[in-house]
Amino acid sequence: MNKRFVKSGEEIIGEILKFFEVGFYDQRYYDIYITNKKLILVWMGESYKPWMLRVDPGQNKRKDFSDLNVKDIIKHHENNIIIPFKDIIKFDIKKKSFLKNCCITIKTKKNKIKLYSKDKSIDYIKHYKLLTKYLDEKVSLN
Repeated sequence: MNKRFVKSGEEIIGEILKFFEVGFYDQRYYDIYITNKKLILVWMGESYKPWMLRVDPGQNKRKDFSDLNVKDIIKHHENNIIIPFKDIIKFDIKKKSFLKNCCITIKTKKNKIKLYSKDKSIDYIKHYKLLTKYLDEKVSLN
């Protein structure tokens, strides 16, 4: 049996790694785990360093997640953000360009989360197709 499967029928079906939310003085880092029922924005840490010295605090933590199931990932940190698919109004993926970082905007019934990534290796099409299976027309790719 897959270790990443839970009795409730929920399993991890994808992950989008190395994203950050921009604050006034900090950057908060998240990895996005996609299950067949929800999104889990997993808290990786934050950085208060000046812009030029910021590093991804999750770079040494990611390998620890490879054997965790959904419940363990959710319990990883109190700052995790859990978003059931039914609460998502819009999931917008904007591709990285020469001047702009990749951006994911998740609009829910209660709030809006905007995450950025400098990672050049993100497979936008793969994530778009995966999310479209569960969110249909709520997903857009620009």
